Amino acid sequence: LSGEKLATLPGLSGFMAVGYLALFGSIIAINAYMYLIRNVSPALATSYAYVNPVVAVLLGTGLGGERLSPVEWAALGVIVFAVVLVTLGKYLFPVKAVVTPCKTEDSRQ
Repeated sequence: LSGEKLATLPGLSGFMAVGYLALFGSIIAINAYMYLIRNVSPALATSYAYVNPVVAVLLGTGLGGERLSPVEWAALGVIVFAVVLVTLGKYLFPVKAVVTPCKTEDSRQ
């Protein structure tokens, strides 16, 4: 999009990296997601979308030497807290069942 030209073709390691990402980032991830959708609540199954950025940032700080500002650390804390609330929400804030009595032949008389 920016008009940059490809100077050289990637080597074998570049193509292997793309293949690795396609295999593990797509095929295995979608199968794991489908398994979770069938076996746990949708809120828990989709919580990966909030947790993955936190894991990526922590890996960047731990392995890549990146530095985070206090605001960024606070944002990570808010994300983790929100995921915990979503995951434990049904236990922390249980919904009371609404029971509506149905009319039967005996109750009409």
